[in-house]
Amino acid sequence: MSFTIAPGEAWGVVGASGSGKTTLLNLLLGLLEPTEGRITFEGAPWSPLPERERRFRRPRIQAVFQDALASLPPHRTGWEILQEPLEIWSRGTPRTRREAAARMAAKVKFPEAALAQRPGSWSGGLAQRLALARALMLEPSLLVLDEPFSALDSTLASHFLALLLALKAEGTALLLVSHDLEPVRLLCDQLLMLRDGEALCQAPAGTLSAPSHPHLLELLEASPRLAPS
Repeated sequence: MSFTIAPGEAWGVVGASGSGKTTLLNLLLGLLEPTEGRITFEGAPWSPLPERERRFRRPRIQAVFQDALASLPPHRTGWEILQEPLEIWSRGTPRTRREAAARMAAKVKFPEAALAQRPGSWSGGLAQRLALARALMLEPSLLVLDEPFSALDSTLASHFLALLLALKAEGTALLLVSHDLEPVRLLCDQLLMLRDGEALCQAPAGTLSAPSHPHLLELLEASPRLAPS
């Protein structure tokens, strides 16, 4: 496959389990190194880096993982989790870091009272919101999201979608992996459909309203809300 994500652009990656979506995300995050081909980010080669070099690029790409609760350190409070990225990168003072954490929690509608708790006290939806807040603390150029709506009810999902649309309008590039095609249709500009590690279909996300590729049609027919009439 070959594709380019521009600033302020959102790509949706869809496909059945085992199609290669997670492998693609791990490559983009630098957690795997490609055996062939190349990945570039902001004009420079992108690959796993030695720890002494990683600090110069890593903050520009952040991720919200599918199992948000498992991705959060269980021994730290919400305050500590949100401030940690700023501490690692020596940004601000203790006071300004706490203020930034409070603003980000409010932005994703995470209750400030719950910031004093640890992840084990939170629902899946709260964990998902805090995971997004943590990813945004360093203002990444590219935000990678793996099934970010899976733990949210319809009200929170709508707010989450509105927040991602605002980030996109501000110039943040998004890569969304989702089994739910409705967020892909509402948020994304481009669609990438995978099967067996290959891109079967690459088209504007509007294609979801009038599918022509047989595998995309098959996927749509399995989604009641988006099935073509």
